[in-house]
Amino acid sequence: MLVAFCLVIGRVLYRPDGDAASAPWDGALPCRLDARSDRCACGDRTIPEGGGMFAGGDMMRLVDSLGEEVDPDSLGCRDPQFIRRYALPFFRFVGERYFRAEMEGEGHVPRTGPFIAVANHNGGPMLPDCWVMAAFWWAWLGPERPAYAMVHDAALAVPGLRTLLVKVGGLRGTRANAEKVLRLGAPLLVYPGGELDCLKSFWRRHTIDFHGRTGFIELAMRTGAPILPVVNVGGHEVYLTVYSSQRLARWTGMARLTRVKTLPVNIGLPWGLWLTGFLPYLPLPAKFVYRVGEPIHLGHDARRARDRRAVQDAYVRVTGVMQDMLDDLARRRRMPVLGLAA
Repeated sequence: MLVAFCLVIGRVLYRPDGDAASAPWDGALPCRLDARSDRCACGDRTIPEGGGMFAGGDMMRLVDSLGEEVDPDSLGCRDPQFIRRYALPFFRFVGERYFRAEMEGEGHVPRTGPFIAVANHNGGPMLPDCWVMAAFWWAWLGPERPAYAMVHDAALAVPGLRTLLVKVGGLRGTRANAEKVLRLGAPLLVYPGGELDCLKSFWRRHTIDFHGRTGFIELAMRTGAPILPVVNVGGHEVYLTVYSSQRLARWTGMARLTRVKTLPVNIGLPWGLWLTGFLPYLPLPAKFVYRVGEPIHLGHDARRARDRRAVQDAYVRVTGVMQDMLDDLARRRRMPVLGLAA
């Protein structure tokens, strides 16, 4: 119900103008997706138009929509009507009015064909960097164009959130799903650092560390899709992670139960001091700045994807580029939360 309320409030407070993000995409599906062959379990997803927060049972329709059964392994559950009516207004409102988000380098985003957007991850369970990134994503590509993101099982286990994530293009983070998206010609967003990156300590917020996870490199080599580096500053300032421990996650059993391999100690609103990365919280209005780099082409060679030396060299190359991008943004940031770029 909380998720539904936030989405409706966002729709009322922010109605996007007729730009590329809100207008229907006027091209054929670039991914040649046939929904009949990858159908969503939720069936008819038509959302009647209406005005006002509760006009025409808007809230109840949204609650019903978030209660639908969805398949996190199906491309067909992504719902452009849901994105346009609920998700886009809310995410844009949060990004522009609350986090004062800015994006640099959007001209590097490929307008056609598949690519793998690789980003650093911030903000814990509320995923603020993801929502703001999604608003920019739809501004670039339009909500009608199929585009997807890999999602951790822990997020998909939360009722309501699971449906929201799948409807806006989230897929379970598996190799099969990633390859399926790219084979069909659609863009894919991945956060290789996952929960270890998302829940790292505040003091390491300007460090690119994917913990040796090279799956995205192997994926790019197997499919030939270019890697689009994206970095963010500000996303790790929505609360203060004092300490994050993989050992504590194993000792408490949280790693086994949730597949979240670290346990953070946080300071923030409204709890003050709390343990775990699962409690909802009120994010501080930190200024978000994103930067998109030039696409990195690793070539199309499945044999190289099995060569550990080649994979590691490419991993160092990509993370090095991203660290340079992040360092530049961090140097311009004078104060946490406020930003105040030089």
